[in-house]
Amino acid sequence: MKTQTWRIIALLVILSMLAAACGQAPQPTPKPAPPTVAPTEAPKAKPAAGPVEATPGQEVNMVLLPKFLGILVFDQANQGAQEAHTELQNKGDLQFLGPTPENSVAGQIEIVTTAATQGMDAIMISNNAGDQITPAATEALDAGMTVVTWDSPIPSAEGEQVFVAQVDFDETGRVMADMAMDILGEDGGKFAVLSASPDAANQNAWIAALQKVLETDATYASLELLDIVYGNDQSEDSYNQALALVDKYPDMELIMAPTTVGIAAAAKAMQDEGLCDTVKVSGLGLPAEMVSYTLNGCAPQFALWSFVDLGYLTYYTTYLLATGAIEGKVGERLEAGRMGTYTIEKDPTRDAGLRVLMGPFKVYDKDNVEAEAGPQEQAKGTVVKATPGQEVNMVLLPKFLGILVFDQANQGAQEAHTELQNKGDLQFLGPTPENSVAGQIEIVTTAATQGMDAIMISNNAGDQITPAATEALDAGMTVVTWDSPIPSAEGEQVFVAQVDFDETGRVMADMAMDILGEDGGKFAVLSASPDAANQNAWIAALQKVLETDATYASLELLDIVYGNDQSEDSYNQALALVDKYPDMELIMAPTTVGIAAAAKAMQDEGLCDTVKVSGLGLPAEMVSYTLNGCAPQFALWSFTDLGYLTYYTTYLLATGAIEGKVGERFETGRMGTYTIEKDPTRDAGLRVLMGPFSVYTKDNVEAAAR
Repeated sequence: MKTQTWRIIALLVILSMLAAACGQAPQPTPKPAPPTVAPTEAPKAKPAAGPVEATPGQEVNMVLLPKFLGILVFDQANQGAQEAHTELQNKGDLQFLGPTPENSVAGQIEIVTTAATQGMDAIMISNNAGDQITPAATEALDAGMTVVTWDSPIPSAEGEQVFVAQVDFDETGRVMADMAMDILGEDGGKFAVLSASPDAANQNAWIAALQKVLETDATYASLELLDIVYGNDQSEDSYNQALALVDKYPDMELIMAPTTVGIAAAAKAMQDEGLCDTVKVSGLGLPAEMVSYTLNGCAPQFALWSFVDLGYLTYYTTYLLATGAIEGKVGERLEAGRMGTYTIEKDPTRDAGLRVLMGPFKVYDKDNVEAEAGPQEQAKGTVVKATPGQEVNMVLLPKFLGILVFDQANQGAQEAHTELQNKGDLQFLGPTPENSVAGQIEIVTTAATQGMDAIMISNNAGDQITPAATEALDAGMTVVTWDSPIPSAEGEQVFVAQVDFDETGRVMADMAMDILGEDGGKFAVLSASPDAANQNAWIAALQKVLETDATYASLELLDIVYGNDQSEDSYNQALALVDKYPDMELIMAPTTVGIAAAAKAMQDEGLCDTVKVSGLGLPAEMVSYTLNGCAPQFALWSFTDLGYLTYYTTYLLATGAIEGKVGERFETGRMGTYTIEKDPTRDAGLRVLMGPFSVYTKDNVEAAAR
């Protein structure tokens, strides 16, 4: 009985203590509050204690997924993520995986889908697939993965836990409107938007915010938005779209490009065409890529944030979620290393979803752009110029002699040789068509022993040329490829690419659709040689487009044959295709020799009404076939310019003015400024991208052929 009485007394004492601790505040549940709860405040999602700090040394296997590979800002984001990965001593892996630009949507979905099965614990997505990525992201969440978006969120927020936003998306619209007013003046003017892809959630939100500002704020009443076009975040597409806008809207005064690829391509287009005085460019750009365009007046103002910081903050947020340190709830505060404290909040720019807001914007102009671009490790603020009058003995090596495009490339190289007052020799050496592979290897092998300082190779030998090229490098020579690279990139310092190789596939597919119509049809490819790296890359890009893009589902590729870039062989191969495939309607020849030979074969046999020809050709050689309907469309670039640009690049490398590193920028005489970048079309290697394509039809081929 005494024992029971003492128990009752003890219980009463405990209850009285709890009541005193809680004061008069109402209790949300009948359970007693822990003694550590503040006596007079109701509990919140997260108390106003210090921010949550990460515990280093845990094992979290993570994937950083950009929209696609080959874009400098995404490389910078990876740099920031790698910094955080090292800082947090993560025992797991950090993989930087991404699709190609042409396969971005399907490629992103595939990477997210397979991440869980590959033992990954977390994935960080810069979403380029809109809500199409939701099922894959939701499945990853259901499998126990942490899913965070960055740069570009999932519009519906389904399948993501938190979005790490670079800046406030609504504010982006006002920033663009302010820059437009600053550039155009109080009277305003007409402008167009050059965006990335129609599925990019961040681009769409920024443009919508811009449109809202224009519609609702009288400050911007004098601005007129003419059009919105898409360059798919590819340099060539963006360059061509910018020029198309100029043609379509003669009174347009500004192109606003909220994409780092698009703004640089548009600025280059205006610079190349001498239009910077009449059409300005603005938007979101990298100081290292925009400095010359800002200083020369083509792009007086632009804005951006740090992608290195964005990758760093995204990694910290994801690590904290994946290790259970935070749950992904409104009000949670987190410590992000050198970047300080951030808070999870509702995303006011979407109907649902949470965000961590990085910020802020920084606007660049001629007064601050050089200082910002200068310190960057891989992108120097100054443009390197060649010092004329040095002695560099050089060889320009085509695939073989006797082809007009290679003669044109030599013409461009000779122009640059004279312009730079090179005291050394420039030799144009090449093998015969029949001995191209062995002949190229022999010329490279003997070049060093003949006192040559540099060699420029249009490679027709695949990786067979690697040992000879590597020996030349080891002997102190400068080795640059042009037109056609070394596939492995071993033995070359830089590849001077005429156009983006992946883009070539889409250009050919587009021409096929234009010629055959919406119903499509059957076609075959007539290529050069099986060892030509450029031809193989273009055809592979074409096949990929046909396989992955429903736009081209009505096209059927029947066969790939080789004419060895010889007219007679190509002529005969074209006729053999006609015999083998009676229902074939088109021959696609990505070779100037092959397309002319195939068109002549169809003309000679009276087949132009039933079998059309297209591909890559010279206007001077194709003009009659285009006007008579045998080859309604074809495309190409300037080989004279390609030789000129290749010579400048090689001279600068050989004289030590540049080192051949990502981000180096240099002046190339009449062709302007170029930047060395990673080659996104190969597993390794660097490139200088010339661009762009020109498509020829009966409307413009005569003018180009003159």
